[in-house]
Amino acid sequence: MKKAIAILLLVCVVFSGCSVMKKAKPTEMVFSIDSYDLQITADSTFYENTGGSFDLQITNDKSYVSIMAYRYIDLPEGITPRDVYDTQTEDLFSRRTAVTTIEETKTESLGKLTVTQALHSAEKDGVKNYYATYLVDLPQEETLAWVLVTATPSYLEANREYLHDIVCSLTTTE
Repeated sequence: MKKAIAILLLVCVVFSGCSVMKKAKPTEMVFSIDSYDLQITADSTFYENTGGSFDLQITNDKSYVSIMAYRYIDLPEGITPRDVYDTQTEDLFSRRTAVTTIEETKTESLGKLTVTQALHSAEKDGVKNYYATYLVDLPQEETLAWVLVTATPSYLEANREYLHDIVCSLTTTE
């Protein structure tokens, strides 16, 4: 009888442990832009989306993180990193309709990089998305990137910090 109770208790403990186990977190993936010595880190739900006009685009099928990289030395005379941000952002929204600003442009310094960002809503082909536009400036490396995060409004709202952290993981590989 004692043996049966011990086995029953062991079975309960084993199975109850399974029911309260937490879901494992996805592992991190590093995506590189070799020609600019840049990399960005996201979880393993992301994969590289090839064939576009960006230097790198990654997606988890719910959001897209698209990157266009630049070196200071390659910018035309008198063009600043902020000019690049403004030009790319204006170009994007010239091809969208119903454009509204959700959050005005703000800039923050995060150690080695300076991040400028804004949040917009717009439609393309009748589909509404949120567009978080970023300038990630790495002045010590004389490199910058214009980054676009695209997702449905509900997904971006629910995952804003998560997506922001991915963008802010942009760094040099050296």
